[in-house]
Order: sequence, then C-alpha cells, then structure tokens
Amino acid sequence: MGLTVVLIIPLSMGGLTVLQLATNVIRSTRRNCISSIHKPAAKCNNKTDKKHNKMLHQLPIYASGEIVRGFGRGSKELGIPTANLSLDVVKSLPESLHTGVYYGWSNVNNGEVYKMVLSVGWNPFYNNKEKSVETHMLHKFDCDLYGQTLKICIVGYLRPEKNFDSLDDLIKVIKSDIEQAKTLLDQPENRKLREAPFFSANISKC
Repeated sequence: MGLTVVLIIPLSMGGLTVLQLATNVIRSTRRNCISSIHKPAAKCNNKTDKKHNKMLHQLPIYASGEIVRGFGRGSKELGIPTANLSLDVVKSLPESLHTGVYYGWSNVNNGEVYKMVLSVGWNPFYNNKEKSVETHMLHKFDCDLYGQTLKICIVGYLRPEKNFDSLDDLIKVIKSDIEQAKTLLDQPENRKLREAPFFSANISKC
C-alpha cells in the first residue's frame, strides 16, 4: 500500500519561494502557498492561538494514498459519502495538524480535481477509537473507489471537532461546512491550487 504526504515549507531564495516536496524541490511564488490560507479570526492571543496559527501557516498540505473501507456510515446514515485514507497516511500527517474539519481539493487516480471537505480526528459523535481522515468529494461517482488512489490538498481550516445532540444536527453542520468550502475554494488564491502539478504527477509507492 502506497502513501505520500507532502509538507510544504516556504523558504526565501533569490526572490522566489522554494517548496520542499518530499524528495523533490520545485520553485513557486510565495503567493502560491501562504496566501491560500483561510484564517479564522483570533479570539485572544494565548499559547493555543499561537499553536493554531503556526499550524495554519503549514498549509497547504498534500497527501496521497489508497482508498480503504471506512465505517460505512457516510452514505448510509449521513447521505454524505466519504473516501477514507489508511491509518498509515493518517499517522504520517504532521502532528501539528489539529483535528477538525478542513476544505481543499482532491482527485482519484490523477483524474479531474474536485472540491472537498475533510475530517481529521476521532469524530466525537461516533466516538471512534482510531483517528481517521475522511474526505467528502463534491462530486458524485458512479463506481466503487476502494483500492484507487486518492490525492488531497488541504487548503484551509473550517472548525474544530465537536459532538452533537442528534444525527440531524450533525448533518446540518456538515452541509454548512460544504457550503463554506465551496465559497472559500472559489476565491482566486485557493482556486489556483486546483492546478497544482501534484494532482497529475505519478506518485512512487513506498
């Protein structure tokens, strides 16, 4: 099973930004990375806020892996199907990446790139025992995706994980997350990440 996690770190060099992507080094302008972040307004200036802001400045983060079977409740209970990445991919994400709900871009088998909403964490409503990464792509697929390669670009942060009083409450919030993601990804600085070379590059398996 192959997986790829790419952490982009901006470095200044001769007026350009060097992006370190795993074993490859490519160049881009600074506006292709840090400016793509959606930052919720800070409530106060404390250690938690500083850690959160530091985490945001690591975005975008790219990851890739095989789609595996999840809990089977995305489609059945929520009407919101998700593609799950393996536990190996989950464990390979930066420890500083907070649990919560994110938005970004994704594709399957180097195909067309679609908007997505991503959940990282334990899903308190279901009290999961293992941390998971679940991707809801804003596109209807007519085939089984298990075993295919999912690529994701985590662009920005929407909200922290939380529990809900009912399934209906959970569904309402997820639908709100989706609408926010659509709007944010239409912003020019976020929309251009849809064209990232990552989505068409061949990924070497470990």
